[in-house]
Amino acid sequence: MSNPLVLASKEFYLMLVQFASKRAKKKNDKIIFLLSFPEASKPTLQLLYEHFPDKLVICYAKNAKDLAEFYENKGCPIYCIDTFSVLIKDVVPIVSSSKLVFCDNYFAFLARITFNNKASVVQLWHANGAIKLFGLEAKYTKNVTKRDRERYIEVYNKFTHYVVSSQKMADIFAKNYQQTINKLPFGYLPTDLFFDQEWLQRAKKQFKHNFPTNKKIALYVPTYREHQSEVPLDFFSLKRQLNDGWLVMVKPHPHDKGLYQKVKDIDGIISDFKEMNLAQILPSVDCLITDYSSIPFEYSLANPNGKMVFFCYDYEEYKKEVGIEEGFQYWAPGKIVKKQNELVSVVQTPSEEDFETFNQMWNEYAHGSAREQLLKWVKNVYDN
Repeated sequence: MSNPLVLASKEFYLMLVQFASKRAKKKNDKIIFLLSFPEASKPTLQLLYEHFPDKLVICYAKNAKDLAEFYENKGCPIYCIDTFSVLIKDVVPIVSSSKLVFCDNYFAFLARITFNNKASVVQLWHANGAIKLFGLEAKYTKNVTKRDRERYIEVYNKFTHYVVSSQKMADIFAKNYQQTINKLPFGYLPTDLFFDQEWLQRAKKQFKHNFPTNKKIALYVPTYREHQSEVPLDFFSLKRQLNDGWLVMVKPHPHDKGLYQKVKDIDGIISDFKEMNLAQILPSVDCLITDYSSIPFEYSLANPNGKMVFFCYDYEEYKKEVGIEEGFQYWAPGKIVKKQNELVSVVQTPSEEDFETFNQMWNEYAHGSAREQLLKWVKNVYDN
């Protein structure tokens, strides 16, 4: 349960947000982007800047400062939502008075925003599918206070539209947020790249240039765990067990400094991707090793002929502490393993899986035209 002082501070924070919001009277025609996942949000920001450079305003979390400043240098106003004085003085008034707000995450201050311009508030999210539970369905929210849950719902109530890649994901939002979902069935904007053959060829060429090898590529991308536990993999042994036929790459979550330190100096394990982002790497990966991450939903489009292995060494513990979407063991497009020897065996065994059924379930609306559809929708909002 939350500490009473923490609860009181949250209420005071939201009271000030509410006061600042009610004082905001002047309507504006700005497009507000609430930014906290820079990599996932780059395609949408690029689209909005290309077509609405004079309307775009970016309100960013500190971890997204570099991307926000990139657009500031192009002339876009930016404000840091993690600086309380800026939040109250600048962010809350401009958000409250805007006509269109994009969000790539949950933003607590939205709970007490009073929109005076009949705003459309679009939840873009930062993934096109979900293995782990979130929102009110996550196991850790079962232990919060009633007031905490009410605050969560206050935020969820502010979202008017959801960009989704599937009815499956729309249903998950409806369940996890306890909302009726007004879906925008466009697909997840970052996956448009995987339908662009020229981009795919450039990405593969760059990968081959940076990592000239004839070996197969195994990429380990684990999800971020709030309670960090050491990954039970002996990477020296893993490299040896996979022999000379495989090149092992490890891409830790940006917040997982422990795993990065563990692998960065191991000869033959690649953890420096030479400024290539994950989207650029995925088309060249022969075997994706992951767990509860959202990367499988992108990889299945980036490399339809690839294979996946789910290394869920803490499956029961994670299911209890966070929660896993129902049916994961049945719809996962690859083997679920818990031990290193199982992992090695599955990686080396030719795959009998394909991603067709998985993509029909999770990438139902992904056809490479998400940017085009979102742009058309935004223009329609302004025309009406």
